Amino acid sequence: MDSNQNQNQDQDQEHARQLLERVGALRDACDLDVLVFFARHPRTLMTSEQLAGLMGYGLHQIAHSLDMLLKADLIRRTHNPTRAVRMYVLATGANAAWLPPLLEFASTRHGRLAMRHVLARSARRRTDGPPAEGNAAASLGTRPP
Repeated sequence: MDSNQNQNQDQDQEHARQLLERVGALRDACDLDVLVFFARHPRTLMTSEQLAGLMGYGLHQIAHSLDMLLKADLIRRTHNPTRAVRMYVLATGANAAWLPPLLEFASTRHGRLAMRHVLARSARRRTDGPPAEGNAAASLGTRPP
């Protein structure tokens, strides 16, 4: 790789880091993919199993990502105890400022790769030392970039 490519890659990763810091809640590629999915489909009626199958992640990873997005108030879901299907709705209020630039960048190949690299690097940092108490993200693996 020549120096221009390295410089562009470094710039992409710095931009990805800045975008991800604005969100603050994304831990891994699955979280990013689920958020992008709901941004593209802001009102979605499906089960967690359907979402996992559609996105190519395990049910456990999808469940963790859904929980994180719900706790961060990035999505909302209806609860009907008689049905497994739930309506997921993207919560746009406070997200209006940072979401469009994140989606625009994540929609390009180089942007997506940079974001996955930054997320993987931060996940490695979380798992290098002893996990913080109550930090479920530290025990999660990520899908390779």
